[in-house]
Amino acid sequence: MKFVPLPNFPGITANYESPSGLASSLTANTNQYDVRGDHYIGDNDHISITYHHRVALFFTQSAFPAAVDTSNTRFPSYNHLARANWYHTFRPTLLNHFAFGYLDYPTKLYNASDCCVDEIPKISGVYSHAHTPALNFSEYSGYGGAGDFFTTRPTYVANDTRTWIRGKHSFHVGGEYRNASYPTHTEDNGSGTFSFSKLNTGVLGIPSGNSMASFLLGTVSSASAGFYSLPDWKPKSDALGLFVGDTWKLTAKLNVTLGLRWDMFRPSVEAEDRTSFFDPIGANPGAGNRPGRLAFAGTKWGAASFGERHPEKTFHKGFAPRVGFAYTLTPKTVVRTGYGVFFMQNFYPGWNGGIATDGFNTTAAFSSSQGGLQPAFLLHDGFPQNFAQPPFIDSTYRNGQGGPNYRPFDANQLPYSQQWNLSVEHQFTEHFYISAAYVGNKGTRLLSQLSPLNVLDPKYLALGNKLNDQFTPGQTVLDGVPIPYSGWVEQLTSCPPSVAQALLPYPQYCGNIYGQNENVGNSSYHSLQLKAEKRFSHGIWMLASYTLSKSLSDAESAQSASTQWAGLSGVISPYERHRNKSLASLDLPQILAVSFTYQLPFGNGRRFLSKGGIVNKILGGWEVTSIARASSGTPLFFRSSFCNVPSQFAAGCIPAILPGADPYAQDRGNYDPRKPLFNKSAFEPADSFNFYLGKGPRVSNLRGFGYHNQDFGLTKVTQISEKVSLQIRAEAFNVWNWHIFTQAGDNFTGFNIVNTDVASPSFGMWGGSVSPPRNIQVGAKILF
Repeated sequence: MKFVPLPNFPGITANYESPSGLASSLTANTNQYDVRGDHYIGDNDHISITYHHRVALFFTQSAFPAAVDTSNTRFPSYNHLARANWYHTFRPTLLNHFAFGYLDYPTKLYNASDCCVDEIPKISGVYSHAHTPALNFSEYSGYGGAGDFFTTRPTYVANDTRTWIRGKHSFHVGGEYRNASYPTHTEDNGSGTFSFSKLNTGVLGIPSGNSMASFLLGTVSSASAGFYSLPDWKPKSDALGLFVGDTWKLTAKLNVTLGLRWDMFRPSVEAEDRTSFFDPIGANPGAGNRPGRLAFAGTKWGAASFGERHPEKTFHKGFAPRVGFAYTLTPKTVVRTGYGVFFMQNFYPGWNGGIATDGFNTTAAFSSSQGGLQPAFLLHDGFPQNFAQPPFIDSTYRNGQGGPNYRPFDANQLPYSQQWNLSVEHQFTEHFYISAAYVGNKGTRLLSQLSPLNVLDPKYLALGNKLNDQFTPGQTVLDGVPIPYSGWVEQLTSCPPSVAQALLPYPQYCGNIYGQNENVGNSSYHSLQLKAEKRFSHGIWMLASYTLSKSLSDAESAQSASTQWAGLSGVISPYERHRNKSLASLDLPQILAVSFTYQLPFGNGRRFLSKGGIVNKILGGWEVTSIARASSGTPLFFRSSFCNVPSQFAAGCIPAILPGADPYAQDRGNYDPRKPLFNKSAFEPADSFNFYLGKGPRVSNLRGFGYHNQDFGLTKVTQISEKVSLQIRAEAFNVWNWHIFTQAGDNFTGFNIVNTDVASPSFGMWGGSVSPPRNIQVGAKILF
């Protein structure tokens, strides 16, 4: 307690403010170095090497004295990026290009309190004292930090392309190999997390007690600590791609481009097969031999072995054809069209590279009893030891807990997109042309969170409150539902033995079991794209573009789990997957962008005052630039946080707009942010979501406010000597200081501009966020 500062504000809580301001970024202070070398060897060989290095300088800060502070930074945090290119000319019509690249990015978590580990009393029984224990209080800020990780990311890429020009053909053939690994060391929470509650010094049912008093008495409300037999592990994977192509000048007016690429990405493995994952068909001996067990990679783990190094079947059919045509309709009109298939990499959302360590490491946890009055244990007795220490090379290890890391067997069937386009371009003058294009895209097998395995069919909602009834030890049937297997009630430790849990396909596991790299998503995109450009002449360049489009999707992001907590995915039952297809959350049906550059006609080489001298120094070299953009608003989505539906259904409650009802409470063109934008009575009411999921779409066709912005720049270049010049520039972003209502970020549907939770008292109210105000910056640099 000697490190805890005295209050500097009145009151019992929220009574301390750091005496110095805290920086918003701990990695802003960085050094970067770039080195490049080129060398010609004779007439036929050219070698170039580039090296980039960036290092974040050590920097930490504390709101509290460092010994009890909770803030984290990353140190060391630096990267190495090296590239080498070798161009070789066999003869004028036969060329070869070889490239090699290497990237590494070491980074380590550093907690402010790591400086003072030896000054803080150590709690016995934990795995490690490398960090201070983390202390949490129900009414106060916490102290210390038990976080821990160190990673590197060594990645190698090599590719080679050979070009052969023969007659009307230009052939290209080559390949690429990639090797990536993610060595990780972690003893996260090895020093333990200890929480203190006012209940341990209070009276149940009466506002009383104080968590700090509980801490002083050493009565721990709950605690957890990580224990490791495998603190170091190494995910790795590799990929191979081969391609061949031909650019064929079929006639004087027609060019044809043909190509074929083949990609193969092998699933992620652990270097020594020290990983485990969910096997949905393997018999679980601790669950009455029902399907679904924890399996260990490879063959060296006895009966718990999976037999293969990874659960996915390697996909070898990644053949991607491409074809394109360019036809000169008239000397000033060109028609282009093309179609191609493009495979993406296999992807493991998150930070573990697809590798889980269940069975090798564990987190032990203890909690209060008697409604919180009886502490989990006394702090001076240390962390309890009445639990099994890892490793647990056992297929039944996760029984009664959350499901193991699930990597679907078919998840290596790579995501891919089909892309096509048709464009017409006409040149009116030497410096002015327009183009019109239809562009389409179809995404297949995209990263998703749509099809969890451990889910109930919505037909069981008819059971109502019976779904929450709980089996008692020795009870074999409840509400007509039998227990899944003997010992099931006693086995569950992470969820109650309810009727809903008993009906699941894998009742031995708590949770819905989402595939980490599930890729069953789809998307479609269609657009009309218009562009007009005045190429640079007489000091003027201008480009205007307009896009009219529609984007539909049921999978929103490569980091698919992030869309789940945001309310964008995981809200439609997998038994009703067709309902997931909707407008994409970032669909922008109309976008207009206009940019221009204008060089003022004064000074050397310009129309006026071109004789030089002091007048040229003052009036010459000025340039004006501007970028303006306007777009439609993004679509909104509505949810109900009151959703009396058991989690076993893996679905949220989505209110629909009632037939004939006007969802708007006010005119968007005359919006008063002090009042609700939407009319709550136009939606299915929150109290209807009792064992009912709602009929609304995942993303609605109601939209937020459109966006518009203009940036402006003014630059002057003054020639000081033949080789030295001075550039002065002023830039104004959002030059007219327009304010656009933006995402609220204050509720579980935080992608919306207003609160769209029909169960919230502030439904329809603006969240308080607007686009950034005008920002002006001035800079200068010397060019030589």
